[in-house]
Amino acid sequence: MWSLAGALLLTLHLGAAAATPAVAARIDGAPLLSFSVDAMWRLAQAKAPAAARRTVLDTLIDNRLLASAARRRFGVDRLSNGQRVAFPREVVFDDQLVATLRSLYGAQMEQDLRRLPGGVEGMLQIAARPGEEALVEVFGKPGGLLLDAALDAVQVERARRIVLLRFALPNGAERAISVDDVYLRQNVQGRVSMFAHDVDFMLQQARLEVAALYVVQWSQRRFGAEAVADLRRVLSEQADAQALMRMHGIGDDGHADSALVDALAGAVSAAQVRQYYGGHRAQFVRIERVRARHIRLPDEAAARSAAAALAGGAGFADVARQHSVAPDAARGGALGWVRHEGTPGWLAQLLFAHADGMVSPPVRTPAAPNQEAAWEIVLVEQSEHGYQEVDSESVRYAASRAIAREAAAAQMTALRSQVRRKARVEIMAAS
Repeated sequence: MWSLAGALLLTLHLGAAAATPAVAARIDGAPLLSFSVDAMWRLAQAKAPAAARRTVLDTLIDNRLLASAARRRFGVDRLSNGQRVAFPREVVFDDQLVATLRSLYGAQMEQDLRRLPGGVEGMLQIAARPGEEALVEVFGKPGGLLLDAALDAVQVERARRIVLLRFALPNGAERAISVDDVYLRQNVQGRVSMFAHDVDFMLQQARLEVAALYVVQWSQRRFGAEAVADLRRVLSEQADAQALMRMHGIGDDGHADSALVDALAGAVSAAQVRQYYGGHRAQFVRIERVRARHIRLPDEAAARSAAAALAGGAGFADVARQHSVAPDAARGGALGWVRHEGTPGWLAQLLFAHADGMVSPPVRTPAAPNQEAAWEIVLVEQSEHGYQEVDSESVRYAASRAIAREAAAAQMTALRSQVRRKARVEIMAAS
């Protein structure tokens, strides 16, 4: 059996030994290697060419300290939320490492790979298609009700005995990838494919693992196993630090679900909401009323015909008088002023969502798909704005969430300062 994680634990004595890796910083005595800092710096420059190496170094130091604090406080399960449907935690870090190495050194790897007889395929000694009987012993018969895509101890042992590929990396001993090796690297969807006896999928995944192992081996030979392992650690720390920030409502999607933000929002008082409302009233502007017209059509064909007339320059009121089936057709579809009160009806919601002076496209009124329904075309001629009531549920929700996010961000800032203050950080002079 063979795995990418195992490859990272081996120092491959192939060719010249790598030089002792340079250290960029020591954090509580543990080294952070220059190789990792430079790799992450290059990635940062790809997004922001002016990114400074020292800024990247400081971020990696923060990530290490925050990740350590997060693991102690929350545990890896909470940091890897949704693990039952996602890829296993270690597989995620393996994949991130391989993707990072490929993005930075892929051209050189491909150049060296082309020198090998047959490339990746040339490393494969045997590609065996497991028989149906062997797969049934591991996964059962396909097509049945699958409640949990998990294997018991007996099934795991059987899966380990089914070899999908044998391979030999350059100057390396022959090794094998079993059905169990592939299974361990899958998310739920991948495991479902294996329970369905998708042999092509299994072989494809096995080949991908060989390719990933080549990337790791190539990098270990060039930079040293210690440097590659340190980069993987840096990537895992980055992931855990980002998970910690998401818990605090910070990150690419600051409005994503956060149990911490939910708890803080639930503790916000009415007085805090009113204070926030007073300082951020502009956030709570809403349309108070609109003066509008509409054209109600009996079916889609009539709606398209009316829309074509409007697009051709016909007046909205004239088209309403000629085609609308609403009681106000004689008034040119005039609705007068429609106020935003209580829970607006369907037509009112359509009006409040529409820009002034713009004729809407035909909109089908709510009805079951197989039921006949009228179509509406609306025109908002004028709108007047006001403010949501301070005691309204919408204000309470928005204000409490904003207050909670501010509090969570402050907690995160305090934690960052605390861990940095307590840590022993030594930055090497060359950095």
